[in-house]
Amino acid sequence: MAFKLYVRREIADGLDETYQFEDWADGSSGQDYYDIHCSVIEERETCVPTMRRVLSGSGKRILESGCGTGRWMAYFERLGQQAYGVDDSRLPLRLAKSRAPAFRLVRGDAVVSPFKESSFDAVFSSYVAEHFENGPEALFREIHRVLKPNGLFLVVVPYNNLFRRWITNSALRCFYAYCRLTGREVAFTELHFSRAEMNGYLERSGFAIEHVEPDDFRLPWAKGLCVDLGRFVAPRPYVPGTWELNAFGRFLAQALQAISPWIASSGIFYVARAVK
Repeated sequence: MAFKLYVRREIADGLDETYQFEDWADGSSGQDYYDIHCSVIEERETCVPTMRRVLSGSGKRILESGCGTGRWMAYFERLGQQAYGVDDSRLPLRLAKSRAPAFRLVRGDAVVSPFKESSFDAVFSSYVAEHFENGPEALFREIHRVLKPNGLFLVVVPYNNLFRRWITNSALRCFYAYCRLTGREVAFTELHFSRAEMNGYLERSGFAIEHVEPDDFRLPWAKGLCVDLGRFVAPRPYVPGTWELNAFGRFLAQALQAISPWIASSGIFYVARAVK
């Protein structure tokens, strides 16, 4: 069963809107904003080589499901594709529209989108599906609907990796027990999945899996360890939302990656095809 994460209710709202931590973006133009994001994607995201391989060529209609401020949309456009975005959050969409007026953006529910059947060559969803407490199948079925036959589904979700199963999850269970004892209210925030669980969700939703790999940042950044250990692996003074590792964090990340890149990876990246 996927591991459920909770946070104190008072900080649950807006937790997933990472643009709130982009202090560096204050005063930057739309072009500068997306230039920085695209350079970070190229330099740091481990999924880029696979992404470039499966999206070779140009002119593909790609939907980003849960697009936020559209950083991946900007990246796909720079690969020569036609990017579209859907998100149910007003503020990040407003920010995206102010910085890139030409973006094709729709505010709506990703599970009941306004797009026609078989509208897209590919759909990309990064760290979105985990926010459905009852599981991601409804989202995956909707994505299957809007994809053309044999269309690509590129999806990233948090991975219930070995480090989390052995260390982080135990600490979180203690925190949840403490909250129950002290009467502190917590709210669901996301699920962490095993590969077997994700395989099942995708196959039941009509997808054939082509490729699976761990998802994280390239060192000296790390998504997984920064999420799980926070200030213990981050430079001082600690800045929420940072992905850079301190000396201890780099040592830990290198040691774990030497054993396997899966041990502390933030997520799982799947490439699947819509079977119709």
